[in-house]
Amino acid sequence: MSAITPLTLSGVSQYSTDYQNILNRAVQVASQPITALQTQDSNLLTQNSALTTLQSTATNLFTSLQTLATDSSKQAISATSSDSTILTANATGATTPNTYTINSVIWLATAASEDSTQSYADSVNTPVSSTGTLQLTVGLQNYTLTLGKNSLVGLRDAINASGAPVTASILTTNNGNYLSVTAKATGHAALQLIDDPITATNPNGANTELLTQTNQGTDAEFHLNNIDIKQSTNTVNSVIPGVTLQLLKTSTTPVTVSLQSNPSQLSSDLQNFVSSYNALAQALQAQQGQNGGGLAGDPAVTQLQQTLRQITSYFTTSGSVTNLGALGITFADTTGTASFNSSTFAALNSQQITDGFNFLTSLTSGSGNFVSKLQTFTDPISGIIQTEIQGNSATDKHLQSQILTLSDRITTLQNNLRLQLSKADALEAGLQSKQSTVTASLTGLNYVLYGKQTA
Repeated sequence: MSAITPLTLSGVSQYSTDYQNILNRAVQVASQPITALQTQDSNLLTQNSALTTLQSTATNLFTSLQTLATDSSKQAISATSSDSTILTANATGATTPNTYTINSVIWLATAASEDSTQSYADSVNTPVSSTGTLQLTVGLQNYTLTLGKNSLVGLRDAINASGAPVTASILTTNNGNYLSVTAKATGHAALQLIDDPITATNPNGANTELLTQTNQGTDAEFHLNNIDIKQSTNTVNSVIPGVTLQLLKTSTTPVTVSLQSNPSQLSSDLQNFVSSYNALAQALQAQQGQNGGGLAGDPAVTQLQQTLRQITSYFTTSGSVTNLGALGITFADTTGTASFNSSTFAALNSQQITDGFNFLTSLTSGSGNFVSKLQTFTDPISGIIQTEIQGNSATDKHLQSQILTLSDRITTLQNNLRLQLSKADALEAGLQSKQSTVTASLTGLNYVLYGKQTA
């Protein structure tokens, strides 16, 4: 907010106070439009603060409904393993209850890892290659290595700089220094390091293998419902739809993976919905009545209240769960506050739980689709609330510009008027001085002529 710095006259006449009052009053009158603009701008900033809070609480309700939509469409399926020391199971999108048996875990996936076939007395100076040219093979990919320095250190650095999916290091032992090469990924893969390899341009190469061939890595292998499955990692996410398994150890003991609806997840989702609903309802109520906030009468408030009423009254006609009350959510008659009765929810049987998922799917993404309705308010780019905030911000900038322009004009007015009043004050002081001189002369003349002061 721009403010006008008051100026003070250095008056010397007996009317200097009057001149100062004239200056102050002129600035005061000229500043009235600024005061009105400042009040308007202050109201806009108050509205934006309230809108920001409203968007946050509305977004929380949107998020809770979105979670209900996701979990309901998937029936809140959770995955459990009968023996989590052998493997773990995690539902990542499964939508149908089911049971699977891992009959056995035959192999775990391991990474290929080989050491050099011989040791080297000096890692820096002892040559490791007869030609300085080698070929690294990882799986089906070959990498040509040209050593900058023919030593164990030079070979290690060349391997690590080749872009091959391996890591090379030097092992220091009592028997000398060895090169160790380990694949970055698990799974069976050919891992070789050939010195002076045979190529089209080098048909007579020595083709000497520098690595042991004792650990070429292994694929994970297990039996699922008596089907033999092999893959390169211990993380299994492409076999059972919507489920990720993590193999931990080999075992011949069967493990059961169960996919079942998790009522506790639904209960938690409903409780979060109630909390976010109440927070938004209270935020909207705070903008109403004689003591309402800066959004009293705002269309966004009115429309959001209407949406909340639609949510509370929503119902379907199919299944055993047709409204939120059947899931334990009730709304107070006087305040509209929502509450969740966990005992009512806990008493639901499996069919009612299934029907509850169907109802919530209808509420959140079906015929009700209140997730979409709330998003029209909460979208951080094009939502109703954000659009209003942006409009207020643009108006705020315009008002600030107007205030600044008017302030400059009033400052100029004040400076010019001060200059004029100062001149008038100086003239008045001069006249007062002349009047005093004339008065003194007349007094002296009276004494000369009449020997006394005359009336």
